[in-house]
Amino acid sequence: MSRRDRATSASAIGDFSDPALISTLTAWLGASGASELEISTKDGRALKIVLNPGASPVDVREAAPDVTAPRPEGRVLKAPLAGVFRDRHPGAPNVSSLAGEGTSLEPGAVAGFVEIGPILLPVIAREAAVVAKVHARAGELIGYGDPILTMEHAQ
Repeated sequence: MSRRDRATSASAIGDFSDPALISTLTAWLGASGASELEISTKDGRALKIVLNPGASPVDVREAAPDVTAPRPEGRVLKAPLAGVFRDRHPGAPNVSSLAGEGTSLEPGAVAGFVEIGPILLPVIAREAAVVAKVHARAGELIGYGDPILTMEHAQ
């Protein structure tokens, strides 16, 4: 496994003992398909997260009740976190956009990526829909919760 060393100040990384930070990093690690993450700072602080291959990162004790709410005509797919929006995987630059206007998306389809340093997080369509409008442009800096796509339910 390759290792990347980055010079970053302690204030930019945060408190390694913060459960919210550890939870967020663990979720990103699981979503990326990687099994371990190691971060260290110049001042000697370090954090290493290793995922157990068969374990689920979330402990679900009870299933949530099925509640069906009325759905609006258009649904906005929002950025899961701040970063640079990519409309295709950087490893495949000659491929067309994953979700252009008029594109049909199935549940679980990748509509784009948010790039944070060396990490790519997929933006996932949660339901079958057709892309009505693209709000984020490739290479554009987006913030947490910014609209990426407006989708209309597939008929």
